[in-house]
Amino acid sequence: MKLKYKPHTPRLKIVDQYIRDLFKEELPDGIKYHDANHTLHPARGVVAVANRIAISENISEHDRELLTAAAYFHDTGYIREYDKNEPIAARMAGRILKLIGYKPNEIKKIQKMILATDFELEPQTHVEMILCDADLDNLGRADFFKLDGRLRDGRRARGLDVSDDIKWYKGTLKIIMKHRYYTESQKKLREKGKQKNITRLLKKLENIEKEKRG
Repeated sequence: MKLKYKPHTPRLKIVDQYIRDLFKEELPDGIKYHDANHTLHPARGVVAVANRIAISENISEHDRELLTAAAYFHDTGYIREYDKNEPIAARMAGRILKLIGYKPNEIKKIQKMILATDFELEPQTHVEMILCDADLDNLGRADFFKLDGRLRDGRRARGLDVSDDIKWYKGTLKIIMKHRYYTESQKKLREKGKQKNITRLLKKLENIEKEKRG
């Protein structure tokens, strides 16, 4: 089920416009993957995917609003810092959401969701699991390699050496092999596609190594 998401509460309408303006005005040019499209695409963006999973998982409308707010803010830390950006995003969310009228307990829950998107951490609650699944939805999609290429372009734009194909794809393989989907709905929808992408990665590496051997 594809959901062309539009903000569904008055508070989220304000959040939506704030985030759109923020990405447009302040996102560094070198960010090629964690950009506005990753968050805001009406069908494949993290906000839309989080809502699609939330509906499938039958969470409450209040939790869905908080989840959506977290999805909007989850990558805003990239505006300030590339590595370990989640705490920056959580702090930014706290400042802005307070002004919009979110309560302290709501903000705390939203911040925990944002922090849980750190790939090195394990989500602890259902809503944290949904956001993590939405954030890495692309691992099980057909556009996986296209987006992996954008991530590589972003690293290159930051001056990092990503010229070695074998090293790059081995790194990608390590990430996708370590990853797991947490929600039942996402497992059903994306796990098969993820396994196909793992197979495609292995074949790509095999072909590159064959070419190098001559």
